[in-house]
Amino acid sequence: MLTTIKAWQDRYFHFWDRLNVLRAGILGANDGIISVSGIVLGAVGADLSATTLFISGISGMLAGACSMAGGEYVSVSAQKEVQLSKLGHTTGADLTQTRLREIDLLNPLHAAATSFVSFILGALIPLLAISLSTPAWRLVNTILAMVVALSLNATVSAQHAAVSLPKVILRNVLVGVATALITFLMGTLLGGNIAG
Repeated sequence: MLTTIKAWQDRYFHFWDRLNVLRAGILGANDGIISVSGIVLGAVGADLSATTLFISGISGMLAGACSMAGGEYVSVSAQKEVQLSKLGHTTGADLTQTRLREIDLLNPLHAAATSFVSFILGALIPLLAISLSTPAWRLVNTILAMVVALSLNATVSAQHAAVSLPKVILRNVLVGVATALITFLMGTLLGGNIAG
């Protein structure tokens, strides 16, 4: 089984494409965690019902996953077109210098699929936290789940980075907490205005 997976990876995933897929996965998960946390916490701030919270979270999760996948496909397709253009214009000497070969080309479908799946996996964390919590604990549990998930994602992304792990985690968590605060306050303001 492992031999088959390794052979499949060697055939379809090469270094630059693997790197691109890793980037798409980390960004997708991060965006899923932060976006859906923001959506559901905004709904909590507006004091919406549990059903509305869940529908908002599911809708945000699917829309975000499709948006991320589409964005990755378009972006990586543009990068691949530049690579193909460069490959088509290189002479033998230039080819040795640039080391751009056909196996180095990026695959937009790999990035799009990874981004789609990782966004959904990331989004499920705040969605489950808010759905399984009692009304009194929705806010706290969702923020805690978001902070833990962002910390884990930052740890994965910093595996081979030169930056210190605490700095990467802090940066990731601060972005998530800022998003949660903004959307919760906006939900509170808009919810109060609608109720009034």
